[in-house]
Amino acid sequence: MTAATDTFGPDNARKAARRERLFQRINRAGTWLNALGLGFVTPLLKIAAGDNVSEQLGELRRVLIVPLIGIVAFVALWAALAPQVQTSLGAIPGPMAVAGQGVALWHDHVAEREKAAAFYARQDERNARLVAAGKAGEIKDRTYTGKPTFIDQIYTSLLTVGLGFVIGTVIAIPLGIASGLSKSFSGAINPLIQIFKPV
Repeated sequence: MTAATDTFGPDNARKAARRERLFQRINRAGTWLNALGLGFVTPLLKIAAGDNVSEQLGELRRVLIVPLIGIVAFVALWAALAPQVQTSLGAIPGPMAVAGQGVALWHDHVAEREKAAAFYARQDERNARLVAAGKAGEIKDRTYTGKPTFIDQIYTSLLTVGLGFVIGTVIAIPLGIASGLSKSFSGAINPLIQIFKPV
């Protein structure tokens, strides 16, 4: 073994070990990125870390380009076919009309939040004047009762579904386990299950 090999051998081994650890971290992160729908980031990270570019470009094509082609094809079909479908209310809206309404709903939400902020600012100003005049007993704190926006309704729906899932899980899983472990318990709750069972 030459002196040069002795000098660079441990460095190369350290670099290889460091690179292996880096790829292990990227692979672990890839699991979470896939779960979040960001699987296309993993090949980009591997390319940045020095992996085989052609192999990672193939993976990137599989996880990013092919789904994008599918989405573009769907939107194109929607745009082409929507005007052809006539209902009693007119044609089905295409992607541009839906996007325009989405923007309008967002602007409506922002305007409603500004109204709420102005309402609370006026209320705070009025209450401050009452305190300054020595009429602290007349202070009233009211809640803004403006119309719920589309965003508010989405939040309410998600909260309702989430709470329903949590309550159902907290009740159903222990009951299912208890029913599976005890024939007596299963016999006791079976009539209730039959009543609530969908037909």
